Amino acid sequence: MIVGRDPLEMRIRGLARIGLGISILFALLPPLSYGLIGIASTRTEMEVAGRIRAQTIGQSVAARPRLWRFERERFNDLLWRLTQPGESLELLDATGLRVASNNVTVTAPALEMRLPIYASGDLAAYLVVRRKATDLIIGESIALALGLGLGCGLFLAMRAWPLGTLRRAIAELKAADDSKSLLLSAVGHDLRQPLQSLTLFASVISAADLPPTPRRAAEMLNISLTRLSTLLDEIIAIARIDVGAIEENKEQIALEPLLDHLVQEMTVQADVKGLRLHHVTTSAVTLSDPSLLATIIRNLLSNAIRYTERGGILLGCRRQGGAWLICI
Repeated sequence: MIVGRDPLEMRIRGLARIGLGISILFALLPPLSYGLIGIASTRTEMEVAGRIRAQTIGQSVAARPRLWRFERERFNDLLWRLTQPGESLELLDATGLRVASNNVTVTAPALEMRLPIYASGDLAAYLVVRRKATDLIIGESIALALGLGLGCGLFLAMRAWPLGTLRRAIAELKAADDSKSLLLSAVGHDLRQPLQSLTLFASVISAADLPPTPRRAAEMLNISLTRLSTLLDEIIAIARIDVGAIEENKEQIALEPLLDHLVQEMTVQADVKGLRLHHVTTSAVTLSDPSLLATIIRNLLSNAIRYTERGGILLGCRRQGGAWLICI
């Protein structure tokens, strides 16, 4: 059974995030590009046109350097003639006081630029240019809608092809894994009958009056068949769990009888390797499935015997929080 976070599923999630990121990028690219380019080009055009008008105004200021501040009407008329549609112009003196304007009000949102006016090489005034940003906002909205459509289309296309392919691959792998588990379960059941026959024959041989060497061989055969039967039971149980054909039957069980039985069962295997196997008595009681718990502990003991070269193996349990920790 495929458990945990499947690599293909993780790859799907990763591709989904990448696809979402690319889609967001494509959705934001048109409005950002239009906004940056539009604002930059508009300000450049305002600056070029403003400098030309500032030179024109500077010539009028230079003609009457002392009296120009008092000629409001003349400069109002000049600013009006220099005005382009959708913008306002103001003329400020060097201290920032308004001297003249074209009497046009431009409300926000607007772009503003202040350009210096020189007369005879000295700073004489400022020309303040304000222009409506309505066209930029409309263009930005159109670009945003275009970007959102492009991003959504790209995201849907990425989900429809590679992600769909990966999901089908995961479904096929899970189906193959379930088939494998069903096959193991079926084969395990088919092997039970010949294994039971072999165990019976081995028991008959062991009970016979044999010389020491054949008797020892018969005992080893019995041990091997017992272990094989245990492994077969574990394989069948795991296969049934994988396909969801087994349910836990939890009940209150005392751990001492279970541990004692498993130690007695596995002592023969430990003796073959010259290992000491014993357990620490306990009064622990827990809620679990006795059969599944015994299978798990038996498998752990078998691995401990298999990979321990010398010495002994100790089985016990201790309290950890609200649970019992079984230690080997």
